[in-house]
Amino acid sequence: MLEGFQEVSDKDFYEKVMASESPAVVLFVDPNSPDTQKFVDLLKPYMEQYGDRIKFYYMDVTKNTSFEDFGVFNFPSAMYFRDTMELDRHDFIPPPEMVEQAIKRLLRLA
Repeated sequence: MLEGFQEVSDKDFYEKVMASESPAVVLFVDPNSPDTQKFVDLLKPYMEQYGDRIKFYYMDVTKNTSFEDFGVFNFPSAMYFRDTMELDRHDFIPPPEMVEQAIKRLLRLA
């Protein structure tokens, strides 16, 4: 289901996401949510196009708690990070245009 995403946990979130030189998208998922695949399908074209410039991660919220630090309580949700900062978030299933805008902002294309 989460093909192409790397798993991130509370333990390595800062190192992999926040301190990374590459921009990152983190998808916070509850494995029991039927909407997870919808969000994955929205992100997949960007993984294929920009996977060499953006890191794509997922965090299983049933095994981790750091999502609470960001005030994320709806799943699936996505957060977009660059240079240790959150640039955007979607705590709902966004329309494709919103995902494209967030990705372009990550890459400084917008």
